[in-house]
Amino acid sequence: MNSRPEISVIIPAYNGGWVLRRAAEALQAQDADPDRFEIVIVDDGSNDGSTDGLEESLGSVPIRVLRQANRGRAAARNLGAAEARGRALLFLDADIWAMPGLVSAHLAHHAGGGALGVQGRSLPHRDSLTTMYMRACNVMPDVTIRRREGLSPYHVITRNFSVDADAFRRVGGFDEGFQGYGWEDIELAFRLVRHGVTLRYEHMAVAYHYHIQTLEEAREKLRQAGEGAVYFWEKHGRNWHLGTFLEILPVLLPLKWLVYRSGLVTAALLPILRLAERAGLTIVCSEIYSHLLWRSFYQGVFDARRRRR
Repeated sequence: MNSRPEISVIIPAYNGGWVLRRAAEALQAQDADPDRFEIVIVDDGSNDGSTDGLEESLGSVPIRVLRQANRGRAAARNLGAAEARGRALLFLDADIWAMPGLVSAHLAHHAGGGALGVQGRSLPHRDSLTTMYMRACNVMPDVTIRRREGLSPYHVITRNFSVDADAFRRVGGFDEGFQGYGWEDIELAFRLVRHGVTLRYEHMAVAYHYHIQTLEEAREKLRQAGEGAVYFWEKHGRNWHLGTFLEILPVLLPLKWLVYRSGLVTAALLPILRLAERAGLTIVCSEIYSHLLWRSFYQGVFDARRRRR
């Protein structure tokens, strides 16, 4: 084995169960030379034993398991990056199942070195679309236009993202101030671009996302994301462009409150949702679920603003 792998795959994990083992097995089935990469799994205070035995040989690619008390995904990724030996870092999530060419696709970009970040593609796994909520959330295809070169930092999701290790460390890694769900990946990309890192989109770096969640779980995540959005915006000096992207500019908030927090629109939509769920009207359900998620997001936004005042 080479003294230093070219890329380190870093996976933060909390109670990953069998899904995490499947993710590790998918990495063992990569078409890249096993000497070119390593796998670092950071157990973020799991209590389900999901990382036990993962360091035992699943294949030819070495796996290291690091453990810490539960401190969140940003802290887990930072620990993995600190211990990684690769010249580049590839961040995946514990519920991401990589296709065989994923690591090779990232490696191809980093072969020449340089300050570079590469965003891969993740698709919902069809076996995860088991409920009306999961089907409705994925009923519409992702038609976001992503530039192959000069990708916007707003399009970065670190469940399939690689970056030059030196560049990552120069900007200070992930901000562990993001305690809840969301934004730590985009905020990292925001700083990377400010420090001259070029972002690319690589559609051949494909992975499947296997995650089944309920509406209630998703709404709690969006509430946390609302709080995180306020933290993000204030950290970067209340940047106008960033505030527009986050949809939390003060000029927008009276309208957002009326639509999402007053309860007037929600009260009208809930009876329609019940009928649509019974009738299996996926597109109608998708629109109303979206409203409920935004309602939770703005709960987090207004709560965070109230605490700061």
